[in-house]
Formats: sequence, C-alpha cells, structure tokens
Amino acid sequence: MENEQQKSIGGLIAKLVVIGIAVLGATLLLMGVILGWFKGEPEIQKITLSEQSLSMLEGDKVTMQIMNYHRLGEPTIKWTAGDRDVASVRDNKDGTAEVTARQAGQMILTLSADHCEDLKCSVVVKKAPIASIAGTAWETEDGDYYFLEDGSYYYFIGPKTENYIKGSTQIKEMSREEIMASDAAALTDSVDHAAYFKLDAVADLEVYYGSRRHGSRYTIYVAANENEAAIYDTGWSEALPAKKIDLQVASVLDQKFPGGAEIPVDLVTNNTVASGDVAASVANVRFEDDGIYKESVDAIQIGNDLIFKRGGKEHNALYRLPLDDKGSEPQLVYEPADGRIVTVIGTDGNKLLFGEGDAANGTYGTDALYSMYLNGAAPSLLVEDAVSDFCVYKNYIFYTDYSRLVKLSMTGKADVLWEYGVYCYEITEDDLIFLFDGDVWELLDPWTGEDYGYVCESCGYAYECDVAELAGDYLYYSAFDYDTETISLRTLDVQNGTESIVSGPHTGTKHDTYCMVGYDHYVLFTTEDGESLVRVDVENGKEEQIYLEDAGYWYATELVLVDGQPLAYLCDGDGNGWYVTLDNSMNLSVVTTAF
Repeated sequence: MENEQQKSIGGLIAKLVVIGIAVLGATLLLMGVILGWFKGEPEIQKITLSEQSLSMLEGDKVTMQIMNYHRLGEPTIKWTAGDRDVASVRDNKDGTAEVTARQAGQMILTLSADHCEDLKCSVVVKKAPIASIAGTAWETEDGDYYFLEDGSYYYFIGPKTENYIKGSTQIKEMSREEIMASDAAALTDSVDHAAYFKLDAVADLEVYYGSRRHGSRYTIYVAANENEAAIYDTGWSEALPAKKIDLQVASVLDQKFPGGAEIPVDLVTNNTVASGDVAASVANVRFEDDGIYKESVDAIQIGNDLIFKRGGKEHNALYRLPLDDKGSEPQLVYEPADGRIVTVIGTDGNKLLFGEGDAANGTYGTDALYSMYLNGAAPSLLVEDAVSDFCVYKNYIFYTDYSRLVKLSMTGKADVLWEYGVYCYEITEDDLIFLFDGDVWELLDPWTGEDYGYVCESCGYAYECDVAELAGDYLYYSAFDYDTETISLRTLDVQNGTESIVSGPHTGTKHDTYCMVGYDHYVLFTTEDGESLVRVDVENGKEEQIYLEDAGYWYATELVLVDGQPLAYLCDGDGNGWYVTLDNSMNLSVVTTAF
C-alpha cells in the first residue's frame, strides 16, 4: 500500500515537472516574443558613397568608395551598372569599386546590400578632347574652317560665297590657363572637356568679292572635343560655336572655289611700296569743292549759312549762322525731342540731312536719318539705321556704320554695297569708290557694288586712316602708324597703286586722324591728339604747323570748308568752343561766339 502511494506521488511530481518545463518554455517563448516586439527588426541603413554623381571622359577610370562600409558591418555589396556599354564596374570586395568609362552616354550605377537602402549614382560619359585640330573641319555661322593634316588651312567666308582664305598654319596646343590669359578667354566657357589650340596662319591667297591679296597674318583659337568646338578668330573677335563637318582634301577645296574677278588692268595695277618713302611734290594739284559732296561732320555750309550743332551730348540741337553776319547770335533750326540728340549732319546742297539717336542708353549712336528744308518744314524720315558717316553723290546718300557701306536713294531705298570694315572712303567724279577696309584700299563701283579689287596692299594693319580727299590721280589721307605711334599725311597714286608718305611724322594717337580737309593745293590735318594743326602744300611739300596752345586754345575737334577756306572748331581748357577760320597765312579768325 505504501509502495502504491509512493508511485502515485512520484508520478504527480513528474507531471508537475513536465508542466513546469512546458510553462517555463512558454514563458521564455512569450518573453522572447515580447522582447523581440520591443526590440524590433534590424534597422535599414543608408550607404554613403564618395561620389554622388560621376562625369567622366571616355577611357577614364574612377575608384568609388563606400565611406561608411565598416560601420555597416562590412556587408556584401552588389554593384550594378545600368548600361555596361556606357560604363562598367568591378567590385574590389573591400567597399570600393572601379568604374571604367567606355563610350559617351549616361547610365545609373546601383549599390545594394542586406539591411541597406539601395543607392543610385548617375554616371555621365563624354567624348574625350581631340588630340589635335589638324585634320578637322568646322562650320560656324560666319563660314567653314578646314584645318588640313599637312599644315594648310582654308577658311570660306560663307558656305555659299566665293570668298575664302587659303594658307599655312602652325598649331600649338594650349592649356586652359593660357587660354584664359589670352584674348580668347571666352572659349573656356564654350565647350565642355575641351582641348585648346592656337593657330598662327599666313594667307597665301585671300579673295573677297574679287579682291585678291596675300601675306596677311591671322590668329585663330579653337576649343574642341570630338563632336563640338568653338572658334575665336581674331578677325571677328568673338567665340563662335562650331559643329563638325566632313573634311575635304586640298584639291577638292581648290575646286570648290572657282576664283573671283581680276582687277581691271587698264584701270589700276597693284604696286606696293616700302613704308617711309616720301612722295615727290605734285604740280598743279587742286582739291575741288562742289559744295555737295560732304563728309558727315558737325558743321556744314548751305548757301550763305553755316549750320552747326550746339550744346552738350545730352542736348544737341542745330543752329544757323549767316556767313555775312558773323558774330551774330545763331538761330535755332531744329531741336530734337527730350532724350533724343542730333548725331551727324550733311547736305545735298539744298536740304539739310541729319541723324538722330537716343541719348538715354548712353551710346549716342544714330538710329535714323532725316532730311529737312531750312524754311521751317518738318523733317522727313529717310531711313531707320545706324549711320556713323555719310556723304552725298549724284543725289544718293552713301553711309556707313564702319562695318558696311550702304547706298540710299532720296526716297529711302537702301542697297548694301560692301559688308566689311569701312575706315574711310572717297567717291570720285569718275564713278569710283576708293574704300579703306582696315587692311587695303579697295576699288568699288558705287552703283553695283562690284569690287574691282585692291589698289594697294600698303603695310597691312600698320595704320588707321579715317578721312580721305581726292585731287587728280592722288588720294590723300592722314594716317596713324601703330608701330611708330605717329601721324603723317600719305598719298595713293590711284593709277599705279603706289602709296607714299608726304609729311613728316608727328606725335599723336589714332583719334587724331578724324580731322582732315583738302582745299586749293593744301591738306590740313590735326596731330598731337588734336592739339596742333599741320598744313602741307602738296605742290612743293612745304609743311607748316600751329600749336593751338600758343593761340589760346587747347584742341581742335572739327575741320570743314566754308567758302573754300578751312573752318575749325577749337576748345579751350574751360570747355568753351569757337568756330574759327584759317586763312592762307595760317592766321586764325573767330567766327562764332563761345558756346
């Protein structure tokens, strides 16, 4: 009986132990669940990469690094290239990977790992810069540039024109820093991942609408990669976007250009002379003044009246002074509206011609040209255009903004005759235009614009001239020589193209050359930055000079003819100005009161 009781107690204890273990297990399990609930799932981590995006050139290799690789517990990273044709990636198994740029394009590089948020990185691959500009061709809005492998080059002024330059080049690769320090600094912002080149070019032949010359030198800067470029031609002084075009061999390019018209040999010939030669005096030279052909100046004669501008830049108006009553108070002829100014004036011998501009923008440039009778009638608009200089010939107005020459009828019809530089020009009674384009003297037909070619190559860009006067077969002009920084009177024999220096050299700046007049057998021009007047007798070469300070003035800003005698506008140090005549003995006589 006792044994049975013991067995019963032992079984109960065993059951209790089993139950206790079960309860303990359940408790532990419940506690684990509870603890797990409080603890949460493993936190999703963010991958930090050394580069947020990549911009690469073809062939480049870049090693990318996970910056928090060790803090993440050094997980297994999967690097995935979205487009392996653009760039490939190689995992180094240490939190870094090497990206290789293969070809131009764009793709996404994705990084993924356990318990980490996927990271995406943009990879852009661009074409590498070209190794050399030689053997390439480019088109800009101003023309096509062909740079041949053999060191020659061709530049077509326009894809559809017969104007071009051919010659040889020396090509030098430049650094970005060198380009930034040059005139072509604008190129550094024109093309991505560019290589830079400087080309020193010598023209073997240049043709512009039939004008032929050679020996000119040019500097061309190029920024380029494999597909795009920008070209800074010092002849245009701006960085022009360029796209790549097919390169052609020299023989094909020569055939592309058939050639222009030759200079009429019975009209002029091309003989250049060395700078510094002094011309012999020319007997019986006379400057004709027909009273109609006028340069655009600040004072003119119409009949018995002197018409001139009066007032400051902000309030230029036109006044008249009877020449038989000098010293009287000038009468107002025309006053522009507020904010407008009179810019240039001239005459056809009957009507007053004048330009107007807007002073508010600070440029004081002409934007319209008008004609007006002096009887009080309202002005009539001739043309809305920039007019910097003009003259009248055979009832047509010829004007320029220094970059072209335009023929304008009195009814307002305009025809562009010349589309290049216009430093100065002269129209002759033989229906010829002698035009200086900043390099050579060209000969044009004033009615058709036909270019007969250049008359004289002269000395390239060594001088600037702005006013010319013709007497017989000789064209006279004052010129500034950039090499010596001097002013001198020069002459061009239009029959044989010979250019010579007539006067001695005088100190001055390029601004001096804006004042010159020819009368009788004299040429009068300003030097010393307008502070003196020089007169040359072109029949015997005699030269006389007046220093305006000795006469109580400071400088001259105007030279015109009134009744066949020169009239100068002279200023003093206080800003007062007078119109003063000059007689044959170089004596000065005041015409107007100070204003």
